[in-house]
Amino acid sequence: MKKLFLFVAAMMTLFSLSVVSAKDIVLEMKKEGHTNEPRSEMPVIIASIDSSICRTNVSEYLGNVHVAIKDALGDTLISQTETVFDSTQFSTDVTNLEDGSYTITYTLEDSTIYEGEFEKE
Repeated sequence: MKKLFLFVAAMMTLFSLSVVSAKDIVLEMKKEGHTNEPRSEMPVIIASIDSSICRTNVSEYLGNVHVAIKDALGDTLISQTETVFDSTQFSTDVTNLEDGSYTITYTLEDSTIYEGEFEKE
């Protein structure tokens, strides 16, 4: 029984060391776009990052969202467009980015821009 307990404790320790917790990315609206019809609510974008994936949740919005990740020099390293239906979650693979500081930008069809910074570790 003692060996089983030690084995389980060792496995739990290894598992806890391998789990990477996601960090929230603080996003700010940098530019408000123009729409033909007034919005009842502003789109909400929430993002988090771990060592390999940036997870994004967009709600209160219908349309395309362009995502760009830039390095400290302003060079675009990742670019993708996602279609959002009111509330949509999508992921961006950041596995190939080197450790360092990056800026992520979300641009909506009406030119509204949300931007945040994150550290890839």
